[in-house]
Amino acid sequence: MHNPTSASSHSSQVSVNAIHRLRIVVLGFIVRGPLGGLAWHVGSFGRRMVGEATPGSLGAIRMWTCLIVLVMTLWEDLPSITLLPSEMRQSIGVMQYLYVLPIGFERLVASEAGLRIFQWLTELLLFLGVVGWRTRIVIPLGALCACVFWGILRDYTFFWHQNLVPVYVMAVLAWTPCGDGWSVDRLWKVYRGRAVLDADRRSPVYGRSRYACWVVIALPYVAAGLSKLRDGGLLWWNATNMRSMLYLETLKMREFDWTLSLYLSAVPDLFFNLLGLFAVLGELLFGLVLLFPIARRILPVIMIMTHVGILALQKILFLDLILLQFVFFNFSGIRKAIGERLAASHGRIQVLYDGLCPLCRRTVRLLTCFDLFTRLDFVDFRRLNLTDYNRSYGLNLTPQDLEEEMYVIARGRAYRGFYGYRALALAVPAIWPLAPWLFLPGVSSLGASLYGYVAHNRLKLLGCDSHCVLQSSEEGGSAGVTRTNDPKRGLGYALAMSGVIFVLLYCWFHRIEFYPFTAMQMFAGVDTSGVIYYEKVLAHRESGVITRARFEDDIGVMAHNGRYLRVLRRCMQQSTCKKFLHAAASAHNKKARPGEKVTKYEIQVWKWDFRSNPSDPNHGNVINRSFFEITAGGEAQEKDT
Repeated sequence: MHNPTSASSHSSQVSVNAIHRLRIVVLGFIVRGPLGGLAWHVGSFGRRMVGEATPGSLGAIRMWTCLIVLVMTLWEDLPSITLLPSEMRQSIGVMQYLYVLPIGFERLVASEAGLRIFQWLTELLLFLGVVGWRTRIVIPLGALCACVFWGILRDYTFFWHQNLVPVYVMAVLAWTPCGDGWSVDRLWKVYRGRAVLDADRRSPVYGRSRYACWVVIALPYVAAGLSKLRDGGLLWWNATNMRSMLYLETLKMREFDWTLSLYLSAVPDLFFNLLGLFAVLGELLFGLVLLFPIARRILPVIMIMTHVGILALQKILFLDLILLQFVFFNFSGIRKAIGERLAASHGRIQVLYDGLCPLCRRTVRLLTCFDLFTRLDFVDFRRLNLTDYNRSYGLNLTPQDLEEEMYVIARGRAYRGFYGYRALALAVPAIWPLAPWLFLPGVSSLGASLYGYVAHNRLKLLGCDSHCVLQSSEEGGSAGVTRTNDPKRGLGYALAMSGVIFVLLYCWFHRIEFYPFTAMQMFAGVDTSGVIYYEKVLAHRESGVITRARFEDDIGVMAHNGRYLRVLRRCMQQSTCKKFLHAAASAHNKKARPGEKVTKYEIQVWKWDFRSNPSDPNHGNVINRSFFEITAGGEAQEKDT
């Protein structure tokens, strides 16, 4: 006799077993896939896909990534956190351990001066990372400080995903020789005459390091796309869900006030279907940048367009991810093309220097590093047939002239001493910031006098030492170059890369949101009800005028991404919201002009059924409102509901 209960139980057990088997298969792929591909990574895959790179390409990634994090940090006002009530803090991820450890972290977060100093320190480390000074120390410290910096902000707001990926890239760079190119570290070695790898020489170690940076950029996109399909289903991109997301994010209070997506209410559903499909496919296919060079030319451009579309239709700015896309492009061809064009139109620039002068040789080595467009030719005048040279260029230089000062020959004219450096400043991009100052009135006389003193005493200022002669690569190179091609080191990179892939995929598989680790579950849910709810906050002022409350203008830390929305959602039930409103009113009223002080906040909850009434000019109706009076003592008290 058939037992429905038994059948149901059996069906449920089968489903559980299927899910269990799926977990085993996926975990097996996560663990065995990267480790099983080590030989592929080191062998043919390493040669064909990972490839080789130059010290300059890795150094450029370091500069660009640190610059992105620096810009995003400068954009913030960390000390303004002290204006917020401590009850808003919800320590997330690793941040909770910092408050437990006996290091005084809680006192730091409560101190305006302490937070300001910490922000300055973080910005200093990031700047040093950009210029490449002591990169082996600065890059890991900069990544650590940036991680703590963004963690403090998230503690008082919510777990947002901006600025995470650049910190991941910095963490990877901390384990790479990213200071070998485009860095003060390299310039110092060059100046001292120590052997360095040629800037244009490709090597596997830089290729693997660059590839590691690509991995931590690409996999979060893939994880975001997979999260949408896992949590929202294969039809995540349906029109109703897309409309719900776009309309809701547009109606939310943010620093941007445009409402572009609301003008699309009359557009057919097909447009929104294609928009959603384009978004999820773009994220899923972004992993191809790790496999095919052609993908690294196309997909980053598509992703830039996607982020611009998100900004236009959802008012969410992923500036860090937009800028990070340039890491996938190779600009060496553009740089060489510009150099060739400049050489063809303006000719090459020759620098005549004294080959017996240690200071001159070191200066020449530095100028060679700064010569981005390879426009300079350096000529030791002591090895020059001066008679033939003068005849070829129509000049009248003498050995005595060249012994006294450096000469720069540009466009058939000879510039001596300080004026030669001024000509170089116009040709070498790294010196462009100084170029305008060199043409100010009075600077020429002062510069010529200073240069004359240095040139006259150049043999006394710097004596020759063991590093005067730069060892060429043909004569042995440096120990660093030898280690570059060490197969054991290549295996170490493969193991490390497998570890990075494992961590990123493990976080996705287990839906981990433990700062700074994340499964990248961004807009992964699905809502096909056609009904959205959102909040509006109005500020009642002394003059009787009612305007939108702009907390972005009152508390700097709330200036971006609607970071106050979390606390406002539960304003009816918890006192933390009232304390936040008090803090916002106090910050505003301190700098408000007469008549503009806030006396009351009004929080409205709106409901819009866009399926039933897509052309509603008000975008819904108020279903609830609360008033919070700002008393003389500054407290926010709920008046009525």
